[in-house]
Amino acid sequence: MSDKPDKRLLNNITFFGDSAIPEESPIYKDIWNAAKFLAQKGYTIVNGGGPGVMKAATDGAESVDGNTIAIYWQPKLASFFEGRNLANVTDEYETASNYMTRTLGLIEKGDAYLVCKGGTGTVSEFGMVWALAKLYYGCHKPVILYGDFWDPIIESLQTNLNIDETELAVLYQANTPEQILSILEKHELKIGHCADKQISGDESAFILSSRHLTNIVAYDQEASSYDEQFAGKPVSHIQLDEFISMVHPPAKVLDLGTGFGQDAKYLSTKYTVTGVEISPKSAMIAKFENPDMELIVDDMVKYDFGKDKFKGIWARNSLHHIEEQYQDLIFKKAFDALVDDGIFYLVVREGDGEKVEIDERGYQKIEKFYHLYSKDEIIERARKAGFKVEKIDTVVRSHKWLNIILRKKN
Repeated sequence: MSDKPDKRLLNNITFFGDSAIPEESPIYKDIWNAAKFLAQKGYTIVNGGGPGVMKAATDGAESVDGNTIAIYWQPKLASFFEGRNLANVTDEYETASNYMTRTLGLIEKGDAYLVCKGGTGTVSEFGMVWALAKLYYGCHKPVILYGDFWDPIIESLQTNLNIDETELAVLYQANTPEQILSILEKHELKIGHCADKQISGDESAFILSSRHLTNIVAYDQEASSYDEQFAGKPVSHIQLDEFISMVHPPAKVLDLGTGFGQDAKYLSTKYTVTGVEISPKSAMIAKFENPDMELIVDDMVKYDFGKDKFKGIWARNSLHHIEEQYQDLIFKKAFDALVDDGIFYLVVREGDGEKVEIDERGYQKIEKFYHLYSKDEIIERARKAGFKVEKIDTVVRSHKWLNIILRKKN
């Protein structure tokens, strides 16, 4: 059993290393023991879901019922990449759509990195986390080089490259599990001031800070179960087509709560789309699926929509995650951002009050906050903002939903 302390900033340890390390190797056993030891201390073990070092990390942690996460990519064309190892069975897993998103997922998920013996893949991962640690020095995620073979490598890099003192300062070296723990505890003390940081945006994945609001965590967890087979296939074809029938192209439209970008991809066939998404991980997927889209990683409550800028605003499954106190603000910002005769199309949950629901997806339990709407509430908020109500329909699926069309009439 683990004994995870409360309010610890370093919780997830990402293991990087070679997929070709055999199970009978002393290196495999060393990594197995390190993962077991860290799991007993309450750390979650993260790896790439493959064989070798990755499987050693999982098996070591699982031997003491530790928590494990894998982020893997199953390539179609990269014949020299190991892909997912079915014997590497973790408590949670995420599917990436390519090698880069998989690497970024491993970097984002980890609060610290243990870099073990490996090949070019490990070199690329080490290079990225080393550079990020320097860039965000002070609230950076620690990089721990595991094994004494690293000493001559770092000495050679220092001799032959332009490595400055900060770049050296972010690196640690350990040879035993106990040394890893000591490094983590010392680094925790150094970056204690970072706990007060409240950060958002696509750089937040690289900085140690207190965890974000419930919904940001929920959106990132939900992105974990994203599968590339759903990319570009929106679930609301009827509503999207209705929106398109009312917002005549060419036009600029705003997608509030872009999520994984399925709706944005559909809309982009007709419009110039700007997306706003609070979850960095969801935004990363949306940007990959829509490389030409302007994507803003921000909280829609804080983000300035602009004035008289868009002919249409699309908001499916997003506004009902905004608290009561900010609802009128969002409606007013949407009104101001639309040109005259512009359309604000909303799809939200119908009901009463506010609540947090648990959404179970495989091994994951995702908490989501909901503000539930009545038709009367929509009518009143629309009136206060200046909108004309064109349509409010109830649709019953897994829940009761409201499809709402508002028009700006000055």
